[in-house]
Amino acid sequence: MIDIKYNWLFPWPYRLVTVCVPVYGIFVRPDSLLIILALGIFCALALTAHEGTEINTITRTYREYTSFLFFKTGKFTAYNAIEKIFINTSRESEKMYTAHTLHAAVFSSVYYNAWLKMDDGQKILLKKSKDKQKLKEVLTPLCQAADLKVVDDTGQKN
Repeated sequence: MIDIKYNWLFPWPYRLVTVCVPVYGIFVRPDSLLIILALGIFCALALTAHEGTEINTITRTYREYTSFLFFKTGKFTAYNAIEKIFINTSRESEKMYTAHTLHAAVFSSVYYNAWLKMDDGQKILLKKSKDKQKLKEVLTPLCQAADLKVVDDTGQKN
């Protein structure tokens, strides 16, 4: 079974807050064990939440899952064959405004997207990263198990 984690379910500012909340509960309400325990469980759920794809090349099944506290939810789907694994690029931009003004800065980044294409034409986004080499390293176990090579559609050498 090959597990490729796609992304965290919650953005980093939210996860940072979930680290601080139990500490706040311990210092503000040290007498209430129930509140501290509830905050701890809630924060553990948020900190471990992620999404990804599991592929079993032996039974020829895959599932796109969501995981909370390391318990994965998602339905396994059968496939006939994997046609190819390929990488392409995308550009993402984020516009950020300064406080109380109309001035904005645009931050653009190039991402490398790894896709899995099945023989029936279905495409599954496996992972995206700013570093193409690290992305290829993540795909190595799947390439070896499926006996495929990564097709680089980015038009760049690397």
